[in-house]
Amino acid sequence: MKNNGSKYCLLLGTALLGVYIQASSAHADTVNVTDNGKTVSGNVTPMVQTNKDEASTPQTTTDWSDPAKYQNDIPVQILGINDLHGGLETTGSATIGDKTYSNAGTVARLAGNLDAAQASFKAANPSGTTIRVEAGDMVGASPANSALLQDESTMHALDAMHFEVGTLGNHEFDEGLPEYMRIVNGGEPTKQYNEAEMAYPHVKTGINIITANVVNKSDGQIPFGMQPYLIKEIHTSDGKVARIGFIGIETTSLPILTLYDNYKDYDVLDEATTIAKYDRILRKKGVNAIVVLAHTGVATDKDGNTQGNAVNIIKDLYKIDPDNSVDLYVAGHSHQYANATVGSVKLVQAIYTGKAYDDIIGYIDPTTNDFAPNSLVSHVFPVLSEKDAPNIKTDTNVTAIVEDANNRVAPIINKKIGEAATTGDILGRLHNTPTRENAAGELVVDGQLYAAHKVGLPADFAMTNTGGVRADLHVNDDRSISWGSAQAVQPFGNILRVVAMTGAQIVDALNQQYDEDQAYYLQVAGLYYTYTDQDDPNQPYKVVKVYDQHNQPLDMKKTYNVVINDFLAGGGDGFSAFKGTKVIGIVGQDTDAFINYITDMTNAGKPIAAPVMNRKIYLTAEQLANYDAQTQTGKEQSSQNTLDSQDNEKQSNGHSAQPTTPTVALPTTAGQPAQVISLNTHSEHQATVSANNQLVDLTPAQTNAQSQPNAAHQALLPQTGNDEDIALLLLGSSLMTAAGLTIIDRKRKRA
Repeated sequence: MKNNGSKYCLLLGTALLGVYIQASSAHADTVNVTDNGKTVSGNVTPMVQTNKDEASTPQTTTDWSDPAKYQNDIPVQILGINDLHGGLETTGSATIGDKTYSNAGTVARLAGNLDAAQASFKAANPSGTTIRVEAGDMVGASPANSALLQDESTMHALDAMHFEVGTLGNHEFDEGLPEYMRIVNGGEPTKQYNEAEMAYPHVKTGINIITANVVNKSDGQIPFGMQPYLIKEIHTSDGKVARIGFIGIETTSLPILTLYDNYKDYDVLDEATTIAKYDRILRKKGVNAIVVLAHTGVATDKDGNTQGNAVNIIKDLYKIDPDNSVDLYVAGHSHQYANATVGSVKLVQAIYTGKAYDDIIGYIDPTTNDFAPNSLVSHVFPVLSEKDAPNIKTDTNVTAIVEDANNRVAPIINKKIGEAATTGDILGRLHNTPTRENAAGELVVDGQLYAAHKVGLPADFAMTNTGGVRADLHVNDDRSISWGSAQAVQPFGNILRVVAMTGAQIVDALNQQYDEDQAYYLQVAGLYYTYTDQDDPNQPYKVVKVYDQHNQPLDMKKTYNVVINDFLAGGGDGFSAFKGTKVIGIVGQDTDAFINYITDMTNAGKPIAAPVMNRKIYLTAEQLANYDAQTQTGKEQSSQNTLDSQDNEKQSNGHSAQPTTPTVALPTTAGQPAQVISLNTHSEHQATVSANNQLVDLTPAQTNAQSQPNAAHQALLPQTGNDEDIALLLLGSSLMTAAGLTIIDRKRKRA
């Protein structure tokens, strides 16, 4: 019986170990690849490999495929951009790989850089074909020289740059899909705009806009006669013929990225499922070289990791159809640089506002209508300034389009609307504090709160999505602020409304900033709050204390009036707490509110200044506990003071101490000076407030904690398995070991 027990123990341990190994193998990533580089079978979770971009121009790139190896194939170049946002003259830094390029951008330089890239390709591939594509958000959130012309100047520039194929982004819906299609097709305006727009030439752009996953709710058809895909037939000078297919994809996040009225008539179908569907259709037509133009985000970080929604979509595509024939995925939406290979799919994104472009070169085998194995190479290059690349010519035709647009809108945008207190721009979301505050954003919500009061609507607070604050507020050297500068900050013309919200709903809205890795966050006016860490990877921070501008705690059951835009009212950026709130009244357009605020403050002798950014206060758990303890001590001491208020002798013996409260500079609102209350972070180190209302006198460790959320949430250690698997392995191994030792011991005794 004892011998059998040892055997059973050994068998049980072996079985448990086998179960673990089988479970582990079921989770393993397996990819089987055919000779032409296509994944065809297996439990597919494709590998993600980042592609390095070290060169600044195609001419200096050394890893292009050798044309001599593909003499029987057809050379094809895809030049792509994303998220132009009407940036006709927008410049800025572009970080690609390990390098940062300054003064990158403008459409005239973009055109010149694209032409230079195409010329380099043609020099090595005389029979080659170049196709220029875009991945959405060409329009919307635009500077005045595009926005005042309904972005028609941008579409004219794209046409002059010979872009052939594009897809829809969320900003193509900013004024409704009918208006965007009117612009694409060159139709006359359907309503009255400013004089500059009404006189602007309304010309068909010639760009094929494709979308596969936006369909009418009424009949399931793609709206406005758009097609889900486009097949381009390529004929070479030496008689070869090949075909390449393009599939257009919109982000399924559209409902939280635009106004309800703009998307309510449409369904946005799952990206991966839609790609798989039309990939199969194209293959049945004999088209195996397939490019996806998708307005879905991705990023390659400084450590060389590539991740994002686009990566997940490609992985889902492999799960749906391991035999898919997608070769290239041109991404957009997240405004970041990316270059990677997911499975066998090249994945790229060229930052935004024309600061970079995609350059992908490959060779299509005319016998298979697919890219030859290992021939496709992808890169992202900066749009180099004239100073950095004087040999690259600025496109004169595109320059003329921009100059014409500037001349048409100049009387509007150059009009002075107010003055700043000092010279120097008031900075926006590219210059956030660690708590996600920025001066331009807080100036915007201060103006919205003021606008509500100006029209006689009761409003306690104002909140806006930071994504709607599009630029720094530019201040001229004479401290003047122009209409165009203010419009660039608030370009959408969203409608402001005052809505009723309970304190609990407001806290819910504030907490919704801290999911999705703080991708979406708010700027607030009329209140300030404290937040701290919590043990939830999906929402690592939580709001714990909220106060109004009079330093009164928010009552969770009380109803307050909050100014928000109609984008947030529809749950935009995932802020569902604002949906369904009762409308108290309409304020007007956010663009007008901001412009009028600047004018009114200036006329009142209060030139515009950057607000003190102290509306979001981060405390570590330890700091918060100390604060709560000090507050409780203060309450007890205050209570004792009340009991002893008639006893002067007891008061003189130390019973008159005041309650201990945090020290923060309260937000400055229109017409009111900043208020100050005190804050003790640790008993031995007290924070004080300087003359400019900034927290000072913290120890270095406390200063870091005060300004930077818990580092544990920023650098989580990687996990190589789950606890259940490890426990199962240990149990099986232990049982096997116990059984083995028992058998050895018995053999020794017998001997």
